[in-house]
Amino acid sequence: MRSTATPATLIPLTALAALAAACAAPDMPPMQSDGQVHTFDLDAETFFLAEVDQVSNDFTVTVTGPDGETVTEVDGRTGGIETIRFETEAAGAYEVAITANDDEAGEFRFNVLRSEPIATDPAARLDQLMAVYDSDGRPGAVVGVVDGGELALVRTYGMANLSHEVPWERGTISNIGSVTKQFTAMGVLTLQAQGKMSVDDDIRTHIPELRDFGTPITIRNLLNHTGGYREIYNLLPIGGHQGEDAFSRERAIAIVQRQPELQAPPNTEWNYNNTGYILVSLAIERASGQGFADYMRANVFEPLGMMDTRVKMVQGELIPGSAQGYIAEAAGGYRTTRDLAASAGAGGVYTTVDDLTRWMLNYRDATVGGPEAIEAIATTAVLESGDSTGYGLGLGLAEQRGRTLYTHTGGDVSHRAYLGYYPELESGVILMSNNAAFDLSVGGEIGEMFFAERFDEAEADGEDEAEADDADAAGESGEDAGMSDARKLAITGDWVLETQGISLAMTVAVEDGDVFVDVQGQGRTAARPTSDSSLEIASVSAEFTFDFDADGTTSTGTLVQSGLEISMRRVDRTELAEEALAAYVGRYYSEELETFYEVAVEDGGLVLHHIEMAEPLAMQHTDGDEFSTEVIFLNTIAFERAGSGAVTGFTVSNGRTKGVRFGKM
Repeated sequence: MRSTATPATLIPLTALAALAAACAAPDMPPMQSDGQVHTFDLDAETFFLAEVDQVSNDFTVTVTGPDGETVTEVDGRTGGIETIRFETEAAGAYEVAITANDDEAGEFRFNVLRSEPIATDPAARLDQLMAVYDSDGRPGAVVGVVDGGELALVRTYGMANLSHEVPWERGTISNIGSVTKQFTAMGVLTLQAQGKMSVDDDIRTHIPELRDFGTPITIRNLLNHTGGYREIYNLLPIGGHQGEDAFSRERAIAIVQRQPELQAPPNTEWNYNNTGYILVSLAIERASGQGFADYMRANVFEPLGMMDTRVKMVQGELIPGSAQGYIAEAAGGYRTTRDLAASAGAGGVYTTVDDLTRWMLNYRDATVGGPEAIEAIATTAVLESGDSTGYGLGLGLAEQRGRTLYTHTGGDVSHRAYLGYYPELESGVILMSNNAAFDLSVGGEIGEMFFAERFDEAEADGEDEAEADDADAAGESGEDAGMSDARKLAITGDWVLETQGISLAMTVAVEDGDVFVDVQGQGRTAARPTSDSSLEIASVSAEFTFDFDADGTTSTGTLVQSGLEISMRRVDRTELAEEALAAYVGRYYSEELETFYEVAVEDGGLVLHHIEMAEPLAMQHTDGDEFSTEVIFLNTIAFERAGSGAVTGFTVSNGRTKGVRFGKM
């Protein structure tokens, strides 16, 4: 591998001198720069892994291939480490450009971690994928591969505890976040077998103090996310709650008591919801007469031999042998984090890779719950509309190349987990990490690596043929997969993505024939045209389809990402004059959250002030009376007007929580 560096404008000479050692010095000091371009001569079928540690300022990393096309563009984080991973198809010169996102210079470290042939052995390939976590100086992970009912492979990477220099081991215990939900569902089903509870009970049968919304909300609704309650971890931050602040599980009851109306009637909308699972854990306690952790241990974990598994009931509870969670600091290094408070039921299970294997195989053996319980958990919910949600009782239900996949991901403040089980193969993948930046999307990729020969080859052939057709179309037209320059121009501009009450600003741009998509809060990414009306970002399983009119213009479309369908509409995101912004200025109060926001005009734009905010939060005009912010919990702010045109309040929505009203004082 040869590496050269081409300076962008205004690069200090000290930075140029350091470039010669860029690839050989993994712990090199920060470079002072507003931009760098590194060139690497790479063979075909090369695995390349590098990272940019954004010590100060925010940088975009763009990789360009030998043909001048963009291979990948990374700008997902405003500070800390950006990971650059790509695999070459053709041999040649690949450029890695590191560019500051504003006019100010900043410090960064650029480290090449691996540049080597793409491994063909699955275990070696796994090591390549996990290399970014495999260091004595960073939080790591464990990967388990279950093959034919046996835990056939376990790989550990990085550190379980940085303070005490404890590496990850096979027996390390870790928080699996929302992978917990299937265990909570099994807790209900074991009580149902005892005649003490039913999934079709109204939750108010067990927690009568919950607000009566005039229609039953069943435990089944809560387990399959169709109950209509506010989402606790999306609602509380609107009122200023910080992610690691402590509160009790009873807060979930108080939230429902203060909720003015359901977000949707039961079983009419699927909307992922932790509030319901926390309530179910309380209902299990009342129905069983035992603490939730005690009931789960005696009736779910121990019968399966899961002796290293427990529910964490109190934030800060000591769990011997467990991995400490970490999140990267913008200035470099990591800090420890606490787990989410009151998550028992929705999360909070700590376990090991061996115990998760025992649980995974219970889907085959039905030792706990019996066949009826397994069938109930693994049966998708069907909405009143007749649409399937693809989610059972605490378990995602999918398909991967012709094979059924039982799956769930989990994320606490900094712990991450993935469980994917292929019942026809009696095989699966387990991931656990204490690194907040861990990429769970590799779960399906690992399954493909180890079980590809047992997937549906016909489906794979069909995919290959489709890719070949796209390539042929591109070759014949001289364009990317058939998208003409005129159509590329037609899709450029400002868009809004809308789903379940959440709106995200999106901009489409074309530079030198390449298409780039910039989604609010997610950074600018290169997109590959797949037809004359569609784009693909393969790394995040996203496909954008634009609806073209007869005159060649487009104003609507659809984004499909990981099975979720999101509508797109074009907007005129013009900047509003200060006199127009003045109508929104004032103090707003939410009775539901008992909190105030101040809306003001500063530096020509609207900002939000809150007692828990150290700095005002900028609001971007989206469309009409709608604004958005870079903070996901205040994603969509829609102002309301009286008949006279005067602004009377606004509502806040962020997907899982919708329509929280603030009235103008």
